[in-house]
Amino acid sequence: MSQGSQRLFYKGIREANSQHRKRRQTRIALAITHHATREISLGTPTEAQIWRSIRDKDLPKSIRGFLWKNLHGAYRLGEFWQNIPNFEQRGTCNLCREVESMEHILTECENSPARKIIWKLAEELWKKREKDWPDVRYGTILGSNLAHFTDSKGKRLEGKSRLFTILITESAHMIWKLRCEHVIKFDNAEEKFHSDKEINNRWITTINKRLKFDKLLTNTSKYGKSALRENLVLRTWSGVLKDEDNLPDNWIRKEGVLVGIVNRLPPGRSR
Repeated sequence: MSQGSQRLFYKGIREANSQHRKRRQTRIALAITHHATREISLGTPTEAQIWRSIRDKDLPKSIRGFLWKNLHGAYRLGEFWQNIPNFEQRGTCNLCREVESMEHILTECENSPARKIIWKLAEELWKKREKDWPDVRYGTILGSNLAHFTDSKGKRLEGKSRLFTILITESAHMIWKLRCEHVIKFDNAEEKFHSDKEINNRWITTINKRLKFDKLLTNTSKYGKSALRENLVLRTWSGVLKDEDNLPDNWIRKEGVLVGIVNRLPPGRSR
């Protein structure tokens, strides 16, 4: 076999192994989603329902891509690096030295300030209106757009379900972005890690932007049939807004409407 043919042969083997790994990771991700979604929906979703849920145009494009890549195991984490000579260290979480996976980054790492602070903020905003905050696991994130909360008569609470999806997806995506910044942009330099204050403020800014976009997307003159229904936006956000007692019943056209958590420096790190 010529040298060129050998290169093509081994390239084919590597690609085949990569495809097998991705298919296995997809099966695992779907199984995790099936199991976790039972707690936030009416039952166990089909695979087709899971795939449709992450293509929903109500999700921002960046969130759709994030969920799609997670279900396909497309991010190079953990075991991906363990069999690559001289790169094995990339498979380890720099914060706690555990094997790094997306599940670890988003829901498990005990040394991650971003994970702790962001999920605490999401729960805090949710509890301004709702009683119980579900246990957020990796499968909960992947299946969050299948959330189906109901009232005492079994009627779907569309606003509650949508708020849950927004808080879960935006929070998970931010934890991932912050991890990429400190690993790639800052090259794991501890002195450049995000402070608690920065993490708080970036999350609040992100959720306020999502609220602002929701308000803008109700403009039927600009978006026509694709516009969001005003009553859907009102049901999604009412109850979690700042100084809400001073807002009109329909605050869609009012400037300066913000969520009810303000920028602040929490106890703990004080950089």
